[in-house]
Amino acid sequence: MREIESLEREAFVARIGALFEGSPWIAAESWDSRPWGNREALHAAMTEVVARASQDRQLALIRAHPDLVGDAALASSLTRESTAEQRAAGLDPATLSAAEIIHFTEANAAYQQKFDFPFVICARENSKDAIIAGLARRLGNDRRTEIATALREIEQIAWNRLADLVQDDPASPEAAATPAPLRYEVSYGKQGVPVYRVFATPLHNVPAIPESSFTGRDNTLLACEISVEVFGDEFLPAYTHGDNTMLVATDSMKNFIIRETLAYPGATMDGLLHFLGLGFANTYLQMHTLTLTAREIPFAPAIVPTGDGGHRPGDNLFRHGRGDRAFASLSIAKRDAAVAITGHDCGITGIELMKLTGSAFTSFLRDGYTTLPERGDRPLYIEMDVAWQYTDVDDMIDLTRNRYVPVEQMRDLLAATFDDFVSESIQHLLHEMGQRVLARFPQLAELRFDALNRTRDPYGQRDDDPRVRIYSDPFPAYGRLTLTMRRGV
Repeated sequence: MREIESLEREAFVARIGALFEGSPWIAAESWDSRPWGNREALHAAMTEVVARASQDRQLALIRAHPDLVGDAALASSLTRESTAEQRAAGLDPATLSAAEIIHFTEANAAYQQKFDFPFVICARENSKDAIIAGLARRLGNDRRTEIATALREIEQIAWNRLADLVQDDPASPEAAATPAPLRYEVSYGKQGVPVYRVFATPLHNVPAIPESSFTGRDNTLLACEISVEVFGDEFLPAYTHGDNTMLVATDSMKNFIIRETLAYPGATMDGLLHFLGLGFANTYLQMHTLTLTAREIPFAPAIVPTGDGGHRPGDNLFRHGRGDRAFASLSIAKRDAAVAITGHDCGITGIELMKLTGSAFTSFLRDGYTTLPERGDRPLYIEMDVAWQYTDVDDMIDLTRNRYVPVEQMRDLLAATFDDFVSESIQHLLHEMGQRVLARFPQLAELRFDALNRTRDPYGQRDDDPRVRIYSDPFPAYGRLTLTMRRGV
């Protein structure tokens, strides 16, 4: 590396200009970013040049690559690097059958006709069969996806060629004194976009459970705050150089969320995140890895007169709630043309429950610091968040499976357990809640609790009736308890 860094621009380009096929301009423009210190930093500098280039130059880079088993290979006129790479993958025309050569000729022509540039794959890291399968699969992609995929493959080709030509310098006192190159992880996005979708698709025919009367909702009002966070080195130049050419403005993200929520055909907040995530990934090439979260804005139907002396929940008037809120989170990654779910969470935050009897806390360790008295029966007040994950995320997305777990049923099941279970501690109570939830919903793989003990302190009782007592707020530092329960493999 020291030798490479000491070269003048012209000599530098002559030495490593072939890393990117037929595109010495990449090496020439990266020369200004010296010193690099190691191969990884040099490669990053060159790939940044590619990322900042215009699309015309990026397309010229892709088109500089030869077809696999194409005319240049058949005429033995490939560059030395391409010849070695195609041979390493088993694509030497001298060893291929006539049928295989015809297959590549026809597949290359179909690919060129659709995308107007050659199929590029890192041959050194793929077998002949994998290349044939990849060519067939990627023919189904859209053009923007193929441009991005080709550029990623070209970066890997360049890395392998760089590793052939340049070695990192051995450790030395001078090298140890040189700060290591910085590594970056970046993301950006839009936080808390409120959407109020009226007359959304109803959620009906939810399988009933004994602890809850909930079997569906009309979804006359589906309200939530949605956030999106996007990850990827494509956005690093905005941080390091003020280059915003790859940025999608967060105001555009806001508008996308609002407009696409209007088009959402589904019935759940979780499904809305999936719908928006697919939309972002398929609309914006650079959004290949992202996480979306939603937080319920709770509204409940207000009770209104029926006109005949009765009352009913209204379907036009809603009262804003200030209690617990449902949330959902979905992470997705785009691989070629497919968008895969890579992580998810569902849950409820800010649940507050209090019961008057049926909870004890006794026989705990006592020492000189202990002032808390034992309580054989006490009013118990807890605040907690609960989150869950599905074994198969399609159970959350595909409502036709009838395995979706509604927040309403989860609330009711937790409340029913809190009501009837006589616990020896909050830890004991959380475990019982977890046992019942996982038994009731076998489609769930994991359940997590994060709870605060907000039990009020006693200040006295009536002499004529010991049940009549007075409590007040405790010291404002609460005991915290967490529990995660996962099914065994």
